Amino acid sequence: MAEPKSSARRNQLIVGLIVGAIVGVAISLWTGFWLWTAAGVVVGLAAGAIMKPPSK
Repeated sequence: MAEPKSSARRNQLIVGLIVGAIVGVAISLWTGFWLWTAAGVVVGLAAGAIMKPPSK
């Protein structure tokens, strides 16, 4: 089984962080509670860390 490259892993974490930030901001604007932004970033980091990055 091929191991993912570190650049693919880094890209996966960056994508997770961006998606988490967008979701966190959207939920915080919807609810009016600004701490959802931080929660969204943390969830995005966690999702980026546990998702398997594409390997070639």
